[in-house]
Amino acid sequence: MARPEEKAQAMLNKWVKMREESDPTSKLSRDARRREKRPFLASHCEHVADAERFRRQIVREIADGVRRIQNAGLGEHAIRDLNDGINKLMREKWHWNRRIRELGGVDYNKEERRAMLLAEKEGGTAG
Repeated sequence: MARPEEKAQAMLNKWVKMREESDPTSKLSRDARRREKRPFLASHCEHVADAERFRRQIVREIADGVRRIQNAGLGEHAIRDLNDGINKLMREKWHWNRRIRELGGVDYNKEERRAMLLAEKEGGTAG
């Protein structure tokens, strides 16, 4: 069982953390915001910066999935599951791109189409 001093210190730490999370300028508050869960629907996001952060998160998840799918030791079933997950993330990214455009940000769908067409002209593949 913890000693009374340890219990008091733990309560003080909880109180300090709670106070800093409520202060929007504190580093702890920004870290908590960074760990915020991505909304299920892109339309629930109201700020361009948050939408772009969630889009970057999806792009990282897609890149991780592509890296894992290139493992030669995976079975066909695992590859299909990974591919389904990547396709779902691609659809979700498209929705976030659209939401960013609605909020007044960059039109990433247009930029990605332009990059793909440019890569095809150069004889490579985009991706």
